[in-house]
Amino acid sequence: MTGFIIAGHGHFAGGMVSAIELVAGASKYLTSVEFCEGQSVGELKDNMIQAIETMDAEDILLMVDILGGSPFNVAAQLLTEGTGKNLRVVAGVNMAAVIQAVFAGETVPFEELGNQVLEAGKEGLVDLTALMPE
Repeated sequence: MTGFIIAGHGHFAGGMVSAIELVAGASKYLTSVEFCEGQSVGELKDNMIQAIETMDAEDILLMVDILGGSPFNVAAQLLTEGTGKNLRVVAGVNMAAVIQAVFAGETVPFEELGNQVLEAGKEGLVDLTALMPE
């Protein structure tokens, strides 16, 4: 089973986990790391390391809120430094992407999961007005 860590600014990550739990139920393979006002990047890194180390999975998909933000930068740093676990980092996460990750995490090989999550995230963004008949 793949582990999933959502990280983001403010309470984005915790809110996302709460929403996913309403849809898919609670999972020991899903957790969040929040980067709140007043926290340092060092504290964010320590919290991410703790989440990775305590996750009961060797393969972990880190899903962050935005490309180039502090959670993304820390995740990228951990990816390059190594953590002893297999990491993949996806930026720009939305609920459609996380639902795909959680439901596919048991059956889809880790090497393919990131691409499926990215595709689900893109497909989850829809302009309803453009879909409506004229």
